[in-house]
Amino acid sequence: MARPDDAGRRERRPDDAGGVWIITGIVLGALFYAFIVTMYVAGFTAVAPLVVIPPVLFGLIAANNLLGGGRAYGRTAGRPVGGGQAPISPSGPDRPAPVEPANGRAPGPGPSAEEPRQPI
Repeated sequence: MARPDDAGRRERRPDDAGGVWIITGIVLGALFYAFIVTMYVAGFTAVAPLVVIPPVLFGLIAANNLLGGGRAYGRTAGRPVGGGQAPISPSGPDRPAPVEPANGRAPGPGPSAEEPRQPI
């Protein structure tokens, strides 16, 4: 007979545990990586990026975790940082910033597509 606090839970099968699938994925991934390294050692150099990239990604993720990365527990995923306001532009609110040409001179009138240049 089911207890009242178990009303919303469903019965789990023994093979439905998440840990089994996590360990299975790690073991199969390690075997696949060992196969790729074996191919590289055998002279198949096209797999070189597959030999280098996984340890680099693993190192970056590990460094992020060691440095305290990730989401803080007190903040929700949807709340913006800094009050949700965009920084004010130097030209003031509701005005576009002035465009300055790369050579420092103001742009002058130039030939348009309708007016062909006249030979000098």
